[in-house]
Amino acid sequence: MSFRNLAFGALLAAILLPASAQTDKFPARPIRLVVPWSAGGNTDGIARLMALKLSARINQQVVVDNKPGANGIVGTTAVARAQPDGYTLMLALPETNVLNPMVYKNISYTSKDLDPVAFMGVMPFALVANPSSKAATVPDLVRAAKQQPGSVSAASWGVGSTAHAAIALMEQTARVELLHVPFPGTAPALTQVFSGQIDLMFLSALNAVELEKSGKVKVLGVTVDKRMDSFPDVPTLAEKGLPGIDVALWYGIAAPAKTPPAIKDYLAKEILEVLKDPTVLQDLRGRGMVVQPKNADEFSRFMAAEEGRWSGLIKAKNIRIDN
Repeated sequence: MSFRNLAFGALLAAILLPASAQTDKFPARPIRLVVPWSAGGNTDGIARLMALKLSARINQQVVVDNKPGANGIVGTTAVARAQPDGYTLMLALPETNVLNPMVYKNISYTSKDLDPVAFMGVMPFALVANPSSKAATVPDLVRAAKQQPGSVSAASWGVGSTAHAAIALMEQTARVELLHVPFPGTAPALTQVFSGQIDLMFLSALNAVELEKSGKVKVLGVTVDKRMDSFPDVPTLAEKGLPGIDVALWYGIAAPAKTPPAIKDYLAKEILEVLKDPTVLQDLRGRGMVVQPKNADEFSRFMAAEEGRWSGLIKAKNIRIDN
């Protein structure tokens, strides 16, 4: 047999190597989990919990690397350009992995530059209002917005954010026009709702319920199709006359495109095992997450549905950032 034939045979054997054999040496060094947001806060806490528990399962350190900036674009770009070898992952959210590529005119990555690995769960929103607002109930909101378009204001934590998408969906569903007021973060937006300068805002259901107890806001309803087990006394927006506003933050793990399937499958398996840990479930539920584990294929289908769901609305509402 010639040297050329031997070389070709060796190459073919490597290509056809079973998935289990391809991952025998993985991971051989620490894995970097990029969080495209600042350290501290709920999102960072979720990433650090997952990194800690995953490290213990794979016997290799998973290091959280916060890379904030430009609504998550800085960190996501770093992942999209990284080597697709399984050693760089990211905490995926709607903004970074679906909305940003649709909203920003000039962006350094697309959704095709990232591979879904595993889905963790969703964090449903609640629509809240200032208790003294003219939109303190859903019927009042719809009536006021129809009588005087743009008279009811709704805050978000930025143009193209999940909260902004929820506002746009509510406008479409109720056939009203609201005054969208973007802020550089949740805290400054909430301050304006507390003071009565802004009428409405979407935020996590957990935060909304806690704020209602203090009398700072009134919860109009949660953005799920049935009442949440965590808050069985809180009605859905559908119950109040606004069906179809099923919007939530979601969390998953993604990798650079073309990461080997065997490595993605291995990581997904380990991540889904972490999500079975009772202490992890308790922690995530305490943060307001509804845990809904999905493997890479299921996450891919979910992402495709999300892209299809939002692309038309974003175009119709002309949600665009000419950066």
